[in-house]
Amino acid sequence: MELHPAARALRRHQRDPGPVRPAQPSPDLAWLRHPALTGLDATEWDILITRLLTLHDTQRESQLDKRRGHRPRFKGDGTTGRRPVLTLADRLLAVLLHQRLGLPQTAIARLFGVSPFTINRRIRNIRQLLQAADHTIQPADHQLPDLEALHNLAASHGITTPTEIKSAS
Repeated sequence: MELHPAARALRRHQRDPGPVRPAQPSPDLAWLRHPALTGLDATEWDILITRLLTLHDTQRESQLDKRRGHRPRFKGDGTTGRRPVLTLADRLLAVLLHQRLGLPQTAIARLFGVSPFTINRRIRNIRQLLQAADHTIQPADHQLPDLEALHNLAASHGITTPTEIKSAS
């Protein structure tokens, strides 16, 4: 079973504190990382996602420790359960689309192929991490009412978008 990208990055960091490649969005969502949509260039993205990964891992370990009743953690074979549907980078993209561009959560859910309930929870979690990281998302000049407007904005910046949108299961 393959490790979650954040777990792999943390493991590499623990073995070799050298540079770690920050988390990237899922391949079918990578087009959404364009600076015209996120307001973040590649360096800013890498810095922000690295900070969020650190905060996320710390927060998760704290929650797991509390759930275990502060008993010692048993180390397994490295597998940590089911892979999440949305990576941390995907979740950050969802928050940026919602807070920066004003895209409704129902549209984001459709774009990411998950339920609106899932998007709502993930956005709430990432907002907490962004607040802990002391990062504020600056709204764009124009807000987007739907996916068509997002695709039009992407096209106006020369961003190639996928032709098919995943449907929520």
